[in-house]
Amino acid sequence: MKEMTAALIIQDKKLLLVHNVKHNGLRIEPPGGKRKPADKTLEECVAREAKEELDIEIEPKQLLGIYRTNSPEGEFQVYMFISAIRSGSLRLMEPEKISKYGWYSLEEIGSFEREGVLVPNLRKAMRELKRYL
Repeated sequence: MKEMTAALIIQDKKLLLVHNVKHNGLRIEPPGGKRKPADKTLEECVAREAKEELDIEIEPKQLLGIYRTNSPEGEFQVYMFISAIRSGSLRLMEPEKISKYGWYSLEEIGSFEREGVLVPNLRKAMRELKRYL
């Protein structure tokens, strides 16, 4: 199965999420993406993706879990890392893919879930993630 990574960046009890619009629909998800052959480790992959999407340097701190997801590009195992921003200022680097980003509370994330726009892997991770929010 193909692999993806996701950065779970939390500040002030809010989670950083991006609004992915690249397949003509809205999918709200953590920054991250597909593992490429050049990525030696999953941690390297998640750091690369955060830099490519939001121009930030992150430090993956711990693996929260591994969750399956279906995306318009197929099925993936998603490795979700609790991460911290080391440097950089958030800015959209791929506006054709990501329309915006924001910091969201547990309540706001719940409303995304009810609207059906929260990605499946994040829905599955919420039980473990709640203790950080």
